[in-house]
Amino acid sequence: MERTLNRGFLKVVAKTLRLMEAMDSSGSESRLTDLSKSLKMPKATVFRILFTLESLGYVRQDQGTGAYRLTEKAGWFHRDQSWDTLRSVARPFMERLLSRFEQTVNLGVLDRDQVLYVEILEGLRSIRMLATVNTYAPLHCTAIGKSMLAYFAPEEVAETMKRRPLRRLTANTIVSLPHLVRHLRKIHSRGYAVDDEEAERGARCVAAAILDPDGKPVAAISVSGPISHIQRGTVKEIAEAVMGGCAQVSEQMGFAHPQIHPSVEARLPVG
Repeated sequence: MERTLNRGFLKVVAKTLRLMEAMDSSGSESRLTDLSKSLKMPKATVFRILFTLESLGYVRQDQGTGAYRLTEKAGWFHRDQSWDTLRSVARPFMERLLSRFEQTVNLGVLDRDQVLYVEILEGLRSIRMLATVNTYAPLHCTAIGKSMLAYFAPEEVAETMKRRPLRRLTANTIVSLPHLVRHLRKIHSRGYAVDDEEAERGARCVAAAILDPDGKPVAAISVSGPISHIQRGTVKEIAEAVMGGCAQVSEQMGFAHPQIHPSVEARLPVG
């Protein structure tokens, strides 16, 4: 408290950081009214701070909803050292996937019941996807999210979806909990997930999970691109490559070995 009374204390800086903390904690888009209420700040003050942050590139406003979110430029604000290690280990495998399939390769972690993208390698023949580094996406309709959810017990899935409701993003989005649980059971059995225009129209994504030593999902890698380039007939080939990469990342991180197809297992290096 003494610090706030010090002549060197800048209230506007404190308010700005508190606002960014609130936006970061929400893990999703934030509305001006909600921020004003939660921070007990006048709307005019919150608006001016958001306007300044947006002008500097740290905040982006969705023109459709009017809500705000932190951009990748604010990535320093939300940082976990273990994710740096994960990125460095995963990067060579992601580069191989990029070279082989020429589509966008994503690394996402499980954070606050959502997918947080921590590394993205843009594809050579890719459409521009909504995902960017340090942004969040739902678990229930993304391949990365579903590949991790598949390792949850049904009751854990239900509790997670209570906190993060099944929001429809496209006509293909699964919004029924029983349907989602059945779908996740199939994903767990085969070892990979597919987002078939469930998060974005015209986009398809294939992902597999990276597990911790207890067999819990902590991250996932995916290959994503337009449906014209990631056709249904190529999904299995991409899936096997992604599963093989995730298995090797898990091993190098000292994590548990994900369940993968026997044909992939046979191609993994020994020792």
